[in-house]
Amino acid sequence: MSDGESGSSLAEWLTELRAWDAERSVASASSTVAYGSHPDQVADLWLPAGVAEPPVVVSIHGGYFMAPYRRDLHAPIAHELVRRGFAVWNVEYRRTGTGGGPRETTDDVWAAVDALPLAAERVAVFGHSAGGYLAEWLAPHPRVDLVVPLAGALDLAGVVRAGWDGGAVAEWVGVGPDEDPARYEQVDLRRRLPTHTPRVLIHGTADTTVGIEQSREFASAAVAAGDRTDLLELEGEGHYAFLDPRQPAFETLYLALDRWRGGASAAAWAS
Repeated sequence: MSDGESGSSLAEWLTELRAWDAERSVASASSTVAYGSHPDQVADLWLPAGVAEPPVVVSIHGGYFMAPYRRDLHAPIAHELVRRGFAVWNVEYRRTGTGGGPRETTDDVWAAVDALPLAAERVAVFGHSAGGYLAEWLAPHPRVDLVVPLAGALDLAGVVRAGWDGGAVAEWVGVGPDEDPARYEQVDLRRRLPTHTPRVLIHGTADTTVGIEQSREFASAAVAAGDRTDLLELEGEGHYAFLDPRQPAFETLYLALDRWRGGASAAAWAS
């Protein structure tokens, strides 16, 4: 799926995707749980029916940290993962316009993993676009056993300079990278390496919203730091197909999570 669609056509695609998802039954129990006092400090917990101790996946949506983009972006893929036997913790967080800058947003996703209302000792985290940045931010969390950034915006200064975000990242950080390089150094994911948590980076070669060089360059830095890092490049794929369970890009995510579910612990991935 290419990035040829934009504006109203992209909105129409998302509307059709949500309608398709709404027609399918989800054999699971769900609840919305607050992990803080702010209205955006909530997450939806989906539990698969008939699975006593399901593997737990944390889902973090993207949208360049902007308020209009919410966790319902991930509802179709969360529902599909539940159908396939995973428990899914679909996280909302404070964003630009709802009281969220870098400190608030990153604190929120960390607190959401802390507050997960299940006894799972290890979880996998995936995030799309800016959610990929937040998934990687969680890599050092003691509960996190695998991170899977999907088309991740992993170098925020690079995103701003390329103009992919339309100014959204600079608004979230509070300044542009050339005006205050030190502030971007504080939110640079490469400073957190090594995290000692395995990761699988998945990115389409035809992505025009977050260029694939973001994943290529971060993968090189992570490997150089000693972290187990796999980069899966999807030839001709664009930015949005990960959100649609009908697309091969989603199946690539699923296969990474299924391998982890099958016993690929952090130690096994690192071997």
